[in-house]
Amino acid sequence: MDFNFNLAFPKKKRLQDFTKYNETDGPGKVTVAERIITLTDGDRDEDYYVTKDFGAGYFGDFTHWVDVNVTAITADGNSSFYFDAISNADDDLFDIDVANGDCIFLGVGRIGAGYRVGIYNVDSGALTISTGGTTNTLGNPVYISSSRAGTVLTAEVYSTAALRIAGGAGDVDTITHTVVATAFQFVYGLGSYNNAGTAKDITGTVSNLILVN
Repeated sequence: MDFNFNLAFPKKKRLQDFTKYNETDGPGKVTVAERIITLTDGDRDEDYYVTKDFGAGYFGDFTHWVDVNVTAITADGNSSFYFDAISNADDDLFDIDVANGDCIFLGVGRIGAGYRVGIYNVDSGALTISTGGTTNTLGNPVYISSSRAGTVLTAEVYSTAALRIAGGAGDVDTITHTVVATAFQFVYGLGSYNNAGTAKDITGTVSNLILVN
């Protein structure tokens, strides 16, 4: 299956092997396989993240592809499923925020009966967010292409992998946000934002992370 999947992409697109990433998972909520990370009943008062160190300054402008399927999340306006982050510290994203650091990440938050994709930017400890306008059904996957050019991150959200390969604007959403231009070292398959909030039982998967450039 992986062989056929890889044939769909030029060689410069690097499909990530999550078993070669560093897993931090004190509560035991994360399951890591080669192409997929599963979070089961993750909470807002726990640290869990799956990262890889690419070396100082590796991530300047970039394009990443990633598939996400969130099946359960509490509609409290705060709980989110975080993924495809970049930072300069192998740490919980909230810890980076309160330490006045920089990072960029994507997330899925519950809206009504469904969810929306958002871009999160932490600039010297100041968090800003832009959320898409389309509410997706829990349990329906989305296929994302996120690209940073200077201080702008654009996330194109598609309903199928084929549409993402074809290119163009996302048929589900196009989200843009002003972000830091910092060159980053670490990439995350999955991230946590442990702000000691009430437990919220967040469940979903992130899969097929591809570093396009």
